[in-house]
Amino acid sequence: MRRCFYDRQTGAVFYDLQRGKRETIEVAIFSGGKVRVKAPYRMPETAIRRFLKEKAPWVKEQLEKIEKSRREWMEKRFQDGSVFYYLGEPLKLSIKKSEGETVWQRDGQLLIDQTAATPQKRKEQLEKWYRIRAKENIESRVKVFAAKIGESPNKVTIKAQKTRWGSCSSLGNLNFNWRLIMMPQKIIDYVVVHELCHLKEMNHSSAFWNRVEEIMPDYRNRRKWLKNNAWKVEWEQI
Repeated sequence: MRRCFYDRQTGAVFYDLQRGKRETIEVAIFSGGKVRVKAPYRMPETAIRRFLKEKAPWVKEQLEKIEKSRREWMEKRFQDGSVFYYLGEPLKLSIKKSEGETVWQRDGQLLIDQTAATPQKRKEQLEKWYRIRAKENIESRVKVFAAKIGESPNKVTIKAQKTRWGSCSSLGNLNFNWRLIMMPQKIIDYVVVHELCHLKEMNHSSAFWNRVEEIMPDYRNRRKWLKNNAWKVEWEQI
């Protein structure tokens, strides 16, 4: 459950509270800046808040370190010469003066207009460019494989997902991670087929994998590539 603790000296701290079968209370901070408090089932709210008041200075210090690290990472990641991928091909980022487009691809380069003067602006413009191409590519591949499989989704959405490449809802809606467009086409196709097969089999049973294999006999190799190379398309600092 998402909570907020406020202290005059340290300000607001947002955290997730998890109660469980334990005797002590503890706080953990994750690399993305998420704060989690674990407490015993019967611990009173007053005791939890008292604990947070004691820990608030330390928590704020850790969050500030994470934010500083994120800014430093942004400076390095979205600078001239950084490498990004598009359909599996490495492209070097080049900051140039544009006569029209904000982001464009040419001769093994991913060019971005110099008006995107900060790392944050470059990140936003590059993501916009990738998202447009992801939508075009994935929607077209869904149509191709839907015809082969004999199952059509109710809706296809391109989203930002940290841990999933795709998902299928009980309503027949398919969601795909926009970062897939950085991967080779055969990997995009694997994720598309995987999710389309979930329209019939909402699990990972042998029937599901048999269905995937019917359409894509080498799916195991593609799945292995995805597992081993996902780091190449990281967009946020881990």
